[in-house]
Amino acid sequence: MKLEDPIQFAINKIINEKEVSYSDLMEISQGGPEIGTISINGTPIKSYRFGGPILHKENYIYAPVFVKKFLGSGFKLSRININTLNVELIGKTKSLIYLNKIEGDKVYFFKDLNGTVSSIIQISPAGS
Repeated sequence: MKLEDPIQFAINKIINEKEVSYSDLMEISQGGPEIGTISINGTPIKSYRFGGPILHKENYIYAPVFVKKFLGSGFKLSRININTLNVELIGKTKSLIYLNKIEGDKVYFFKDLNGTVSSIIQISPAGS
């Protein structure tokens, strides 16, 4: 399978025996990232529109969340508890968050669709 990116990513995954799926996908701009509703075991998280691809660590998935601001829009990193469906937003708004990997307490992501400009978001342990 082709590597996932913010335009083309898997819309169904099984993570820790839970089905994580996207629905109502739409491009935020022509040729741009897609966002949609994430459901876990059929229960939608309606408070946000999520981009992809997602990463997971333990009982959490990490996904970019589309946010609209007074002067434009962008993405924030979200941590979703797959058991409680609780969503926590982490860090500042970026023009794009193309998730790459998690190592320790750091989430690595790209700031561009080509995957050439990388950055890091520090994550604290969940619940702290």
